Amino acid sequence: MSNLRLINETPITSAVNSVNVTDVFSADFDIYFATISNVSSDSTTGNNTRMRFINSSGSVVSASNYDNAQLDMAAETSFGETRGTNADSTGLAFAMSNDLEPEGISNSYYFFNPYSSSSYTFALQQGSARFSGVFRSGKGIAVLKQLASITGFQIYQATSSINMNSGAIRTYGLRVDS
Repeated sequence: MSNLRLINETPITSAVNSVNVTDVFSADFDIYFATISNVSSDSTTGNNTRMRFINSSGSVVSASNYDNAQLDMAAETSFGETRGTNADSTGLAFAMSNDLEPEGISNSYYFFNPYSSSSYTFALQQGSARFSGVFRSGKGIAVLKQLASITGFQIYQATSSINMNSGAIRTYGLRVDS
């Protein structure tokens, strides 16, 4: 029997600036895994995509309560680090452009204790993309420093005039056997 249970699949089928994945975190699991695959955008100059959590009231948590850190690994230059404290998102989910088709991204997230209102919600992510014809990858960690029951997440473009055109987001519950 698999330790992963598919909870939700959210397709991106038309031009949207943000995608809300709602009602996927519950008391059933403490750890969740999400894949974001084959996402393309209408940007030809590069764009940063970010992630925020959605609380049990259905509101996107955009308050400056996130801390994050990321290792950016580009094939054509030296690696770099980015950090944020008291930020309004988990930080960079991925960067991409579509100036050289077919370009797109794939990313994966682990979420820890999102539904528990007595502990902070943590996220680990790693992903890869083709960006202006160059391979990019990154790994990151984030925490929402807020004791709240989190039931979902939002992927959104940092630039409001840029859209995601295609892709899929799949969310799984991770069973831990003792």
